[in-house]
Amino acid sequence: MSVEVDLSGVNGETAPPKLHLLPCEIEHTGPAQVAQYFTPSIRDNGHGVLQASFRGRELRGGTVSLPEGYTGLVLKEKYKAVSDEEARVFHAGQKFQEFTYWNMETPPSRNDALQKAMHWLDISKAIHAPVDRNISQNISQNGSHTRVKLEDSSP
Repeated sequence: MSVEVDLSGVNGETAPPKLHLLPCEIEHTGPAQVAQYFTPSIRDNGHGVLQASFRGRELRGGTVSLPEGYTGLVLKEKYKAVSDEEARVFHAGQKFQEFTYWNMETPPSRNDALQKAMHWLDISKAIHAPVDRNISQNISQNGSHTRVKLEDSSP
């Protein structure tokens, strides 16, 4: 199955959307009155953790900013592919640089899959960067862990 993304509808002129990633599946595809019903219920506990409730369940969340050099896109699939041979086509709409992600009842942490995925972007950049020939000078032992300091050797 191939996947296509149509970028012709990307519009950077409009205000970026306020996106929420909820820890549940909602069987509805269409507009929702998020600004009227969900957004006003969001509270900041003063420690960087947001609190809200959705359908009677406690949510705790935080704002995630995309790393420098990355841009998020809101994608919509107008028609589902009916077979594995048919291409899936997504249409890109608005751009975004941040979103709010929510956990059920537990505050966000570095152990959340989403946080690990975002951290992987930095790790991936480091392990794919050019390595200096004098790398042995940058290796240090710290207990059972070996740390390698990578320096950008690009011009």
